[in-house]
Amino acid sequence: MRLGLYHTAMLDLEPEALMLWLQQHEFSDLELHGGPRYRGIDWSLVAQGDASLRDIAERYGIKIWDIMDGSLNFLDADRARRQMAIDHAVTLIRAAAVLGAASVSVFTGRDPLTSIDQNLERLPDALEPILTEADKRGIQIGLENCPMAHEWPPRFNIAISPRRWRDIFARIPSPVLGLNFDPSHLVWQGIDYVAAVHEFGSRIILAQVKDSERIESRVRDEGILDTHFWRHRIPGQGDIDWMKLVSALVEVGYQRPLFIEQEDPFFEGSLAKAEAGIEWTRRYLAPCLAMDS
Repeated sequence: MRLGLYHTAMLDLEPEALMLWLQQHEFSDLELHGGPRYRGIDWSLVAQGDASLRDIAERYGIKIWDIMDGSLNFLDADRARRQMAIDHAVTLIRAAAVLGAASVSVFTGRDPLTSIDQNLERLPDALEPILTEADKRGIQIGLENCPMAHEWPPRFNIAISPRRWRDIFARIPSPVLGLNFDPSHLVWQGIDYVAAVHEFGSRIILAQVKDSERIESRVRDEGILDTHFWRHRIPGQGDIDWMKLVSALVEVGYQRPLFIEQEDPFFEGSLAKAEAGIEWTRRYLAPCLAMDS
């Protein structure tokens, strides 16, 4: 099993500089951030057939697997904003097809003024045009499981736990729809991430590498409703047992790369710090990944 990179720690790099960095650091697999924080790509041009980004990636030996945009709210109460989100997702799907990517990853969105059950009832209709376009283009849709707990009101995601995944897949059995599996958001919630892999292995389109650490002194002082009781960490500095997690992914037949998402606050602030965190992750995970060699 190989390590790839989700490039959120590299958003200042233009596409060619990003591909060069990946090549120089011996990465060959990339998950691109497709949201508004990255201004290096005009997705509408790619969706219309501009293959220059694909050509750059191929020149450096990089495979683009996924485009991730967590800023889209398909359940927004405002019809115009909801349609804008759907339209951009369709643009990303078309862009993914041009790039030869396998998937586009999103959150579900959420209307914070209604219950989760009411959001679930609306979700099939909200995702229908997206799944139709994805099926037409041969692209999968991965629901990422970040709760966006730092946002208030919560307006980006309801696909945050195994219980909600069951609810969603029962309502939307489409084989096009799956999971972009980020275990870091499960561990701080107290969810059994290994059991989740075993139950939903056939639905995992892509898996990310990011750890989280519960800060128990803050739990004792603030409780869990104050979202400062946890923080993202690199593997080995958080609470995930990576040997068990990777073993579970191997057991369920996951065959794509694992994509490092560097969000550890101790390795942010400069490219050099991000590089150090990524290299630490590579060294730490090497024994885990060897089980699938």
